[in-house]
Amino acid sequence: MKLSLILAGLTALSAPAFADDFNPYQCEGNATFVVEPNNANMTTLRYFGTSVSVQIYGQAAEVSQKALCDALNVVQEYHYQASNYSTYPGFTNIKTINNAPGQTHIIDSKLMELLEASLEWHDKTGGRFNVALSPVVDIWRGYRKRCQKGGECETPKRSELEQAARLTNVDNIKLDAVAGTISMAPGMSLDLGGIAKGWMVEKVYDSLKNNGVQQFIINAGGNIRHYGLHPDGREFVTGIENPVCRKNEYSTPECQMPENHYHELISGENLTVVSSGNYLNYYTVDGQEYHHIIDPSTLAPNPDGIAVTVVMEDQQIIADVLSTSLFLMPRNEALKLLKTLPGTQAVWYENVDGSKWSTSDFDKFRLKLP
Repeated sequence: MKLSLILAGLTALSAPAFADDFNPYQCEGNATFVVEPNNANMTTLRYFGTSVSVQIYGQAAEVSQKALCDALNVVQEYHYQASNYSTYPGFTNIKTINNAPGQTHIIDSKLMELLEASLEWHDKTGGRFNVALSPVVDIWRGYRKRCQKGGECETPKRSELEQAARLTNVDNIKLDAVAGTISMAPGMSLDLGGIAKGWMVEKVYDSLKNNGVQQFIINAGGNIRHYGLHPDGREFVTGIENPVCRKNEYSTPECQMPENHYHELISGENLTVVSSGNYLNYYTVDGQEYHHIIDPSTLAPNPDGIAVTVVMEDQQIIADVLSTSLFLMPRNEALKLLKTLPGTQAVWYENVDGSKWSTSDFDKFRLKLP
């Protein structure tokens, strides 16, 4: 039995078009499914602005088909809840809240859980992770997009950033978990881009396990989550891309050799692997590159480092938060935080020369080649 459902013409940036009978959890037409005995896949480009795929091994086709549709439903729900770009019929989401921050909004318990975790990790990271930084991030994004589209390339004025920073105090986010409500100071806005995707991946993981799936890989725009063993009986292997090669589109002689496409190969069972870096989304002003990861303490992109990758055996639900925060932290702060998270290791790719450093036990995740 083979089922192939292909949606033509979808892109990650496609704007939603709502019919009167909008069905938020429809599987057909919202992803590509290929289902065979012992090998099944679902891929969608419609949610979270990236490709989200699930690969299942070792299951009957009927089991995989249901499990993949249920997984897509999880992706859909968290996209609708966390989006700060669009509103959706029947959902009070981040965009709804941002449109009227001074009002009190009744929100779903799943969004409440996400927001509560976001505020908790703001404190744990010394403010490096701040979902209320959106006004500052939006300013940098506007300048970056204008330059990338061929317009004038310049950086924001300091006064402009400081004015926006007045609207980034998380203490002005009022959550009431009992009543299920949120309100904020007028002018504030939220962006869950640093937590929602990783949170969604872990909920997809839970859904697949609840459907009895024993071997699978989830890949959400490079956020990797796997469970069980590869069909060959070995542990799954994840390659961490060489950020310098990727940035240069593999054009240099050394980057044309396949063995140099990855700077680490990670092997293990039931792991999360997620990276953050400055090498893909950036623009250049007077020879200086400015990327998309903004440090709340400086209101500007962090000038140091290229990428950091986190590998987690435990607490995987905050992998996104952790990778972004570690990218912004000085080494001593990063190591102090990691000591509080058993089963978590990280590797930093520091400069174009390929200099790296890692936590003391990172080696246990490195693939041991014969």
